[in-house]
Amino acid sequence: MGIGIAAILLAASFTGPAQAAPVDVPAGYDCAVTYASVGWTTGFTTRLTITNTGTLVFGPWILQFVFPGGQTLMQGWNATFSETPPSVQAANPIWQPSIDPGTSFWIGFNANGADEHPTGFTLNGVPCAVTYGPY
Repeated sequence: MGIGIAAILLAASFTGPAQAAPVDVPAGYDCAVTYASVGWTTGFTTRLTITNTGTLVFGPWILQFVFPGGQTLMQGWNATFSETPPSVQAANPIWQPSIDPGTSFWIGFNANGADEHPTGFTLNGVPCAVTYGPY
């Protein structure tokens, strides 16, 4: 049943910009993201650590978030990135198809624009707690 729910949430996440998570997120799904960035003159580099703080597996997974003001992706690593501005999606790479309970996985990207904190972090539609810090 967990895989089916994840597949539904995964399919829903491709339909547009990141949206608020559904009110009826199944028990056992929970996540946290640590967002660390460093800026330069015309852009910034970010490392995101995704942690499964729940009791169920996220797999396959997609992390979504929303840039606050005109930022655009340049390149990313450890995930398959796509962008529907202002929303960014990072899908699991083939070598990391799931994030098990109590484990973490990191991804990163470079972007153009101001180094401002994005919002609306969700993992397969589940809202994540977010901590911001320096790279």
